[in-house]
Amino acid sequence: MSGEQRLLVTGAVGAVGGLAVQLARARGVAVDALVSRPAQVEAARELGAGKVVADAALLEPRHYDAVFDTCGAPVGDYVADGGRYATIASEHGDPPDLGHRGVTTTLHQVKEDGVGLAELVKRVEAGELRLRVDSSFPIAEIRQAYERLAARGLTGKVALAF
Repeated sequence: MSGEQRLLVTGAVGAVGGLAVQLARARGVAVDALVSRPAQVEAARELGAGKVVADAALLEPRHYDAVFDTCGAPVGDYVADGGRYATIASEHGDPPDLGHRGVTTTLHQVKEDGVGLAELVKRVEAGELRLRVDSSFPIAEIRQAYERLAARGLTGKVALAF
């Protein structure tokens, strides 16, 4: 995707969604975002998303060249005919069947990719990608780390330092 392509990312402030927003923007893609609650709107904008909503009903149907779903949101109606729909939310079942509209759908799973990981590390080290870390704890404080995670409503991941 490049140029005037339009991408919708669901779960856009999560670990995967947040990286997807930033990587797509770096490639010149216009990115809109769906977040789970209004308090996350500003965080998605800071990552580079244009239009950010917490209610999918505020999005235009069949508007996006591609949809990247990271949370199992029912957003198949927002990909344009002939577009692409990818999801990582395997716990929600198979991607929607959109073949009758010429939409290619894929379910992506984690796979070993040392070259891709090295590229991401370089981008993080160069300041091109921002990781969202809420807090960091030494391994000796794992109980406190769990309690922080259980508190919900975090603005990033809880990290353990070994």
